Amino acid sequence: MTAERSKTILVTGFSPFPGAPVNPTERLMRRLPQRLGHHQSGVRFVFQVLPTTWAGRQEVTAKLRDALRPDAIVHFGVDGTRRTINVETRAVNRAVRVRPDAAGLSPDRPELAKSNERTRSATLPAEPLRAAARTGGAPARLSHDAGTYLCNATLWDSIGSGIPSIFIHVPALPKGRKDTRPGYPVIEEAAVRLLKEAARRLR
Repeated sequence: MTAERSKTILVTGFSPFPGAPVNPTERLMRRLPQRLGHHQSGVRFVFQVLPTTWAGRQEVTAKLRDALRPDAIVHFGVDGTRRTINVETRAVNRAVRVRPDAAGLSPDRPELAKSNERTRSATLPAEPLRAAARTGGAPARLSHDAGTYLCNATLWDSIGSGIPSIFIHVPALPKGRKDTRPGYPVIEEAAVRLLKEAARRLR
């Protein structure tokens, strides 16, 4: 009798980029293995920092998905306009061309794919993951707008791969006592609880 293959969740963050010289999701990718280990209740985690470049979509992220073939993907990224953690429920077929990536480049065209497909819905359950994030005291909401930058593009690609996927936007770190955005420890705890819930649902 053949032993059942363990399930794998790919967890990613991003490197810094113009407008975000400190990306808390890069730190998350260093800290989460210490908090969760590489296995959780029979589910294996693989943590990876992605380059915040349009070229990286194919050169890094697509190759990583193809090589690993995970059972689920949870992407993390930062959005300086957010005040809470946002669980993204969809991606759109658009790419902003006026905002350069970390290499100083913009996408070749204003859409992600040459097709009539306008949106793709996240394929991991958003509400249970949002609820899990909130159990640690983090403000967390569902969002229908992942933007038109690389966060949206990464979610679009991962959904299109057929692997159950979702994207979690975290706010930039607060800049003083009067800044109501959650601090890094709150974001980290929310990520731990969210990923434990994702693992529980894969078992």
